[in-house]
Amino acid sequence: MSFLSTPRTGASRRPWSSTLRFAGAAVAAVAAISLTACGSDNSAGNDGKVEVVLGWVVQPEFASVFAAEALGYYDEAGLDVTIKPGGPEVNAEQLVGAGSAQFGVDNGSNVFLSNDVGTDLVTLAQLEQETSLRLVSRAADNLQGPETWKGKKIGVWSSANSLYASLAKHNVEKDTDVTLVEQGFDMSQFLNGEIDMASAYGYNEVGQILQAGVPLSDLTIYDYSEDGTATIGLQLFGNGDFVESNPEKAADFTAATIKGQVYCRDNPEECVQFVADAGATIDKNFMLWQMNEVNKSVWSTDVPVGTLDRALYQQTADVLADTGVIENAPDLDAVMGTEIYNSAVEKLTDLDLTNKTFTPKENPIP
Repeated sequence: MSFLSTPRTGASRRPWSSTLRFAGAAVAAVAAISLTACGSDNSAGNDGKVEVVLGWVVQPEFASVFAAEALGYYDEAGLDVTIKPGGPEVNAEQLVGAGSAQFGVDNGSNVFLSNDVGTDLVTLAQLEQETSLRLVSRAADNLQGPETWKGKKIGVWSSANSLYASLAKHNVEKDTDVTLVEQGFDMSQFLNGEIDMASAYGYNEVGQILQAGVPLSDLTIYDYSEDGTATIGLQLFGNGDFVESNPEKAADFTAATIKGQVYCRDNPEECVQFVADAGATIDKNFMLWQMNEVNKSVWSTDVPVGTLDRALYQQTADVLADTGVIENAPDLDAVMGTEIYNSAVEKLTDLDLTNKTFTPKENPIP
């Protein structure tokens, strides 16, 4: 099976629309209705039963969770974990914020955005210190930075907050100087020349372009960290009320998931099998490529995996606030579950949580 027949949907990956305040208010209203109807069940999980919602469909991005389940790490912690895949109709932040689930895994900027419109989510571990979101163009077009993007058609997803930040930083008006195009289910718009630049995660859509036969030398891949507009990436988060009422369970869940991430660092092939067994519909050879790229991102810094870096959280808050994506300055002390993370790390003293033993694998496109 070709991976390109079952790509991740960038545009549908996050239900937040480009009119973020309106969409955010709608999500907050739905969450409020849910809370009124069934309450935020702080007693949930007293028997060890908890649910974790993924930010997207079953794929190696979430291998840590599937590894922790398959290897019995959750069972060892006394947790009976149900994993709910994400998708176009599933919003992890909304479900966790409303108390319908206890934990989630998704991009950190989406957690900031969700809290800004009424949820009370707490970060438990930061798996990616910076987002893997990139902007891809053809090298022949020589689009080296925001000043060169004027007049171009740029494919966007509703979570492309770093793009808006880079445009604003360089005085490029997103409504007049460029044309923002809603990016669809795959990279076909870019490959067909319908857009000049495409949003792409380094461990997914970039691979789709390469798999389509475009060599890396023909691409310019723009990394927002070069412009200081990158936001925090993949993270574990929890319902604030549940975490406050069940700190030990939150720490146990966090520790088990981090343990799964460490296992996938050292055993990528086996973790791909865990993801396949969980129902992934992506070609396994491509999933191995994805897993290797996820590892490069997760283990790219010298800090222990999961570290909550206040400077990066402040940068994310500033990026989102400066571009109007969020209206209120977040309380970083409230959103950063540092005590839970530290408690989880204390349970993992027998593991190396750093990248000292990690060697990136040569990763040809299958």
